[in-house]
Amino acid sequence: MGMLIIVFAVGVFAGAVQAEQPEATTTLGVLKGLNMETISGRKFYGFQGVPYARPPIGKHRFKQSIPGTPWPGVLNATRLPNMCMQLKTEMFYKDSPFDVLGSEDCLYLNIYTPKLPSELPDGKLLDVVFYIHGGAFQLMSGDFWGPKYILDRDVVYVNFNYRLGLLGFLSLEDKSCPGNNGLKDQNLALRWVNKHIAAFGGNPNSITIAGLSAGGASVHFQLLSPLSKGLFQKAISASGVVNNPWALTENPRAKALVVAESVGCPTTDSILILECLRERTAEQLVISVKNLAIWQNLPIASMGPVIEPTSATAFLDQPPNDVIQSKTFNDVPVIFSHTNDEGAFFANHLVGDPAAAQQLETDWDKFAPIVYEMYDTVDSTNAQELLQLIRNEYLKGKNITEGLVDFVRSVSDRWFLNGIREVAILHAQHQASPVYAYRFSYPGDDSFNMKALLKDVPDGGAPHGFDHSFLFNSPLSPDIHNFPEPLKMSQTMLDYYTDFITQTPVPSWETVKSGLPNFKFLDIVGPDPTKNAFKTEEPLALKFWNSLKLQENAQAAINPTTHNEL
Repeated sequence: MGMLIIVFAVGVFAGAVQAEQPEATTTLGVLKGLNMETISGRKFYGFQGVPYARPPIGKHRFKQSIPGTPWPGVLNATRLPNMCMQLKTEMFYKDSPFDVLGSEDCLYLNIYTPKLPSELPDGKLLDVVFYIHGGAFQLMSGDFWGPKYILDRDVVYVNFNYRLGLLGFLSLEDKSCPGNNGLKDQNLALRWVNKHIAAFGGNPNSITIAGLSAGGASVHFQLLSPLSKGLFQKAISASGVVNNPWALTENPRAKALVVAESVGCPTTDSILILECLRERTAEQLVISVKNLAIWQNLPIASMGPVIEPTSATAFLDQPPNDVIQSKTFNDVPVIFSHTNDEGAFFANHLVGDPAAAQQLETDWDKFAPIVYEMYDTVDSTNAQELLQLIRNEYLKGKNITEGLVDFVRSVSDRWFLNGIREVAILHAQHQASPVYAYRFSYPGDDSFNMKALLKDVPDGGAPHGFDHSFLFNSPLSPDIHNFPEPLKMSQTMLDYYTDFITQTPVPSWETVKSGLPNFKFLDIVGPDPTKNAFKTEEPLALKFWNSLKLQENAQAAINPTTHNEL
C-alpha cells in the first residue's frame, strides 16, 4: 500500500511539473516551453525551435524566405533547432564525424523571457534584445550565445538561425538570384518578433538589434536597409560593420559559376544554373564552396552579402557610404565597438602553421593580398608598391616572427578597426540619434581568458568577441559564476548594455560626435566602472589604409593562382 502511495505521489508530482511548463499564445498557435535558470539562479522561460519561416527547401532553395504558417495543436518549443547547414571547422565542431553539419530546414527562433504577460503586474512589456549570431556568414547558430547571463536582467532575449554560405548568399547578380537571402531571413525573423513578441512579455516598440562579428555587420546591414525601416529602435554592432573588407562579397557571380561548374552545372544561363543547383544535394553544395578557398581557408567569407541590382525589393542596392551620406538609413541610437586585440585569433591561425608563416614571409607579394583581403581591391600595376608600404608601416624591416605583435595589429586594423571607426565617425556625422562606441580592453584574469586558443601569438589584450563572453554563456567559455573578477566584469558589461537598451540618451555617456573629427570611445579596461574612461584617438591606421586607395567592391585585379581543390 505504501508503495502505491509513493507511485501515486510521484505521478501527481510529475503531472504538476508538466502543468507548470510555460505556455504562450500567438496568432499562429500555442507554444509550450521550458523552465530555465540563470547563473545566479533566477528563473526564466525558454521557447526554443519556434519557426519563423517556411523551410527553404526544394523549389524554395535560393529564394527569399516566406513567413511560416499556423501550426496545429500545441507546439513543443523545448528543444534547440537544427543549425543551418555549414562546414565543420577546426574551431567549431571539430570533433564531429561529419564534414557537413546542420540542415536546410533551420529557420527557427529561440525566445527567452523572465516574465510572461500575466506576470507583468503593471502590464508594462519588457525591452527586447534581438541577437544576430556571427561566424563570417558561413558558420555557427543562434544558440551559440546563450541566455543565462543576460536573463538576470529584465529583458526578453531572442536569438535565431539564418541561412549561411552558399545556401544563404548565392548571388548571380540578376533578378533570378540577386543574393542576400541570409540577410532577408534576418529581416523576416525581425518582422516575426515585431508581430508576436508581446505574447512572450516583450515590447515590440522597444527592440534592440545586436550582434558580433558577422552578426555585428548584419546589424549594420539592417541599419542601412530600407526593408528594415521601423522594425527596431536601437542597435549594437560589435566587432563588425559593412565597411570591413570581408563583409561584402566581391565578384559574386564569378564565384557562383566556380561552384556551379564544380558540381557539374551549367555556367551561362542563370535559370539553368539555379535549376541544376536545386537538383544537387545540400551537402554537395556546401562542400563545393571549398573551391573558393585560395589559401589557408581564406577568404573567411567566401560567399556573403552583396550590393544587389537596383530593385524596389532589394535589401541593399547602393554602396554603404552613399546610404550613410544620403541619410536614408535607419536613424536610431547605436553602439559600435571593437576589442583591443581583434586580429589575434586570425593571426594565430596563420602563424600557428609554420609552413604557412614561411610562405607568407618568403612570398609576401603573393600571399599578403589574401591575408589582407586585397586580392579583389588593388590594381595590379601598383600592387607590389602598396604591399611594401603595408609591410614597412607595420613590420618596419622585421620579419613576421620578430614583429609578430605588429603583424597582429595589421590584421586587427585591416579586418576590423578601420571599418568600425570609419563607420562610427560617418554615422556620427550624418545621423540625429546618438552614436556611441567602446573598446573592450579587459584580457580576463589568470583563469578566465582566451590564451588556450591563442597559444601561438603573444599575450595581448582582449581578442575578437571576448566582450561577449561576459554577456552570454557560450561553449567557448567556462561558467563565469566560478570566477569572481570575471563575474564582476560580466555585471559591468550587462550594466552598460541595459543602460543603453533602457535609456536614450544614456546619462554620463559621451558620444562619438563629441570627439569629431577623431574617434571618441569608452575604453573598458576592467570590472570597476570608475576606471573605464572615455578617450579620443586620431584614427591614424584608417588614414594610412585610406591613403592606399584600394578599390573596394571593384573588379578583381589580383588573381592568386593558389587554389584548394575538393
